[in-house]
Amino acid sequence: MSPTSKKRRNPLIILIGLILVAALMAGGWFIYTTYIQSDYPKKELSHVNLDDPVLRFTWEKIPDVYFNLVSANEAMVLMEAEINRINKVGKKYPRQKKIVASERKRWEKNAAKLKGQLLKFQGQTEALYVTFRVNPEKGRAAILEKSRDLGTSMAEVMVGVDLQTEALRRARILPKGIKGIVAKIKQRF
Repeated sequence: MSPTSKKRRNPLIILIGLILVAALMAGGWFIYTTYIQSDYPKKELSHVNLDDPVLRFTWEKIPDVYFNLVSANEAMVLMEAEINRINKVGKKYPRQKKIVASERKRWEKNAAKLKGQLLKFQGQTEALYVTFRVNPEKGRAAILEKSRDLGTSMAEVMVGVDLQTEALRRARILPKGIKGIVAKIKQRF
């Protein structure tokens, strides 16, 4: 063998090695994105008292119910923030107790109403999950039967809440730059 034939083989071996590594990486990425990674959004729902398996089940089987849970949680967070803001204003201006008390009472009343509906809604969602886990056939039938009613009942509750919290959502100051553009797009959808 001449020294020039060895030099020709080395780049060929390196090229084959790189192609093999690239193919292995592409295969690993495909397996990860197809079988391992989930699109399940892991949002922190501070006012929703359901286990992660129940939330994942809701997201997979009855997504409209899941998104109602998320929007109800967001509304509760907004309402709590507004109640805290009103309390701070009341501490700053103690002579205006009547104004502060009436506004706080209105927000607390609607927050308590939403919290009660949310608890009821969570109980029904958890019952569907347990039914599905105990007897998948019965669970599928229950999902088909009750999921539409669950979605519409919570959507009806959210209409009143959205009317009250809409001004708060609009008043939020958006960040500047690309983050602001992304936030504006998210708000529209």
